[in-house]
Amino acid sequence: MRPDSLSGMSADTAAVLVAAGLGRRMGGINKTLMRLAGKPVLAHSLATFRACASVGQIVVVMKDVDLERLAAEWHTTPQELGADRVVAGGAERWLSSRNGCEAASSAMKYLLVHDAARPLVTATDIEAVITAARRSGAAIAAEPVADTLKMSCAEDRVQSTMSRDSMWRALTPQVARIDWLLDAFAKWDVEAHGLPTDESMMLEHCGHAPELVAGHSPNFKITAPRDLLLAEALLHDQASDSPSQENHR
Repeated sequence: MRPDSLSGMSADTAAVLVAAGLGRRMGGINKTLMRLAGKPVLAHSLATFRACASVGQIVVVMKDVDLERLAAEWHTTPQELGADRVVAGGAERWLSSRNGCEAASSAMKYLLVHDAARPLVTATDIEAVITAARRSGAAIAAEPVADTLKMSCAEDRVQSTMSRDSMWRALTPQVARIDWLLDAFAKWDVEAHGLPTDESMMLEHCGHAPELVAGHSPNFKITAPRDLLLAEALLHDQASDSPSQENHR
């Protein structure tokens, strides 16, 4: 944990990186362990959050079997990559998120949850979501829907066209006051409401409407092999642009 995180300075947020997925569309391989630009996907996510001035603690949620694979295949640990704590994942994504949030330091004012399989989010966008959460109590990264939306009927035919006005795709990070989010986890009733798809859903149920923050960087989730190829290409372009920008100054 950063030394200034307990001194009332700007590092007031605990970041929970959820890396406990099953990777069904990746052949059962945890996506955060896959190679991206010579490093595991997890390393890219951790490096970005470690660079955020507002983040005072990083908690990684990962299953024991994946910790063993990280050590065997990459000869490293989440702590060596920048994590402060590692906790076990749960049976469902929301339970993994809850485990990480409950393990965060109570000295933090805000909790941030991010899917570690979104390695291209930038520190600038992360800071923007945290700033919005400080202002509104809760905020999420999101993207306005640009495509035409169709409602289907039982036969998988178009039933109607929906308006995309005011429609957003929810992304991560999602940030909230620590008391709000822990309370939202405690009050969620799976039997009554089903599995929550993100932290915002639970916050909404408790009467907290997160602020929507549009990002300015690619922030897609790696779920299939083609996503890795795209992420690799984008990282290559960023690396290629950096020297040329220096030469033109």
